Amino acid sequence: MYLGSAELTIIIAGQDVTSRFDPHLLDVKITRASGEAADTCDLKLSDQNGDIVLPGERAPVVAIVNGDLGFTGFVSDVTHSGSKGSGSTLELSCSSIDQGSGVKEPKSKHKDDSSLSDFGSDLAKAAGISLTVAGSISSITRPYWLAMNESFMSWGQRVAKEIGASFKIIGDQAYLVGLNEGISASGKPLTPISAIRGINLISWSISPIISRPKFKEVEVSYFDVKKGERVSQKVPTGNSDVDASLRTVIGAANEDQAKNKAEGASKSSDREKGAGSITIIGDILAEPEAICNVSGVRPGIDGGYRISSVTHSLSKSSGFTTEVSLREPQGGAGVDSR
Repeated sequence: MYLGSAELTIIIAGQDVTSRFDPHLLDVKITRASGEAADTCDLKLSDQNGDIVLPGERAPVVAIVNGDLGFTGFVSDVTHSGSKGSGSTLELSCSSIDQGSGVKEPKSKHKDDSSLSDFGSDLAKAAGISLTVAGSISSITRPYWLAMNESFMSWGQRVAKEIGASFKIIGDQAYLVGLNEGISASGKPLTPISAIRGINLISWSISPIISRPKFKEVEVSYFDVKKGERVSQKVPTGNSDVDASLRTVIGAANEDQAKNKAEGASKSSDREKGAGSITIIGDILAEPEAICNVSGVRPGIDGGYRISSVTHSLSKSSGFTTEVSLREPQGGAGVDSR
């Protein structure tokens, strides 16, 4: 079926339901974000006569947009809504995480002298999936790793926040990748996209300079057993135009963990030094962690930005648009050279 300029194919439980959904489909929203463990897809259909067959719980769902894979996951919720005189709708909420799988089952596990990849892979295997660790975080090792009565999903989200990474689960594969390193959070190749005023840029709201989240350095303390005293691990953020340092309240177990935490907080500080959102003519290639090059707006705004989240919206009334959340201005953005 076509929604504006977009060709959409929907497959549920292995069956192509595109032609069946075509008369009923109102809109589709596909969301991917670096800070979320799951991608989501919401399909809203008109169900005036109640003649749409409800999908099975945890039924596999695939959405293909303009020949590219837009979403793969599972039905997680089915909601029927309506009111007197206004008809009724059926909404299928889908998640890239199988909500009935072992990824949400709390477990306890520990391991000595191990890498992040090895310990994470052990937890993933116990949950029935696989884990890929990529980027600078793949070299992280610790004398002791612990998951205490927490699910693989909770552990992944906690560790990702601690070390400055993105954690994603798509079906039977999980990804843990370093932020701001040009690596896809979902294993996809990253393609820079363009947002050009007068061509494909529909609307924008961009702040290339945000001072509040910026720090000159990040400091995390830990207790040095050999010295018998509390010491600090400092990591510069690269923001030399501010004087403030960030000192974390919760310390670390040792020097390596303190460095990991400080580096993670440094990435977050660097990421939040600029922000914004734009809406462009639909582009299914837009992907979190890729670069979006904005041009034609004005000096100081034009330039590259890191994509943090993407929402693809498809409907018969408004066609195909893509809303992109921007972070971490690259070279050029925030500088008015006139």
